[in-house]
Amino acid sequence: MFPKNKKLKLPDLSKIDHSQLTYLSWNDLRSNKKFIVYELDGNMVGIECKFTPTSKKNYCSVCNCLGEVAYFSTVTKAKKAKNPDYYKSIGNLICADSSECNKKITNVDYLITFLRNSLEI
Repeated sequence: MFPKNKKLKLPDLSKIDHSQLTYLSWNDLRSNKKFIVYELDGNMVGIECKFTPTSKKNYCSVCNCLGEVAYFSTVTKAKKAKNPDYYKSIGNLICADSSECNKKITNVDYLITFLRNSLEI
């Protein structure tokens, strides 16, 4: 799922509460990246995002709850034939703690839209 990350550290899956898991996500503080894995249309998909913590409270775009958030952005797979240097980046605010976000999420519409736009599905 993440072929460019040779030394990717995966989270300890035994410590994750699977009963309240809508999407799997973890932060790699070494590279300031957030990884998100979700089952979309019967396939496991994953994206990596640049992750910038903030010290402010705001609304998370995934769970729509107020809390400690971080700015995250990802580069899409969109390319233009006439301009090989073209890229499109999508960013928003997400809960800094993914396990808390998973507990509060009630609607996955934004998450699905974000993943589809990021992966150009």
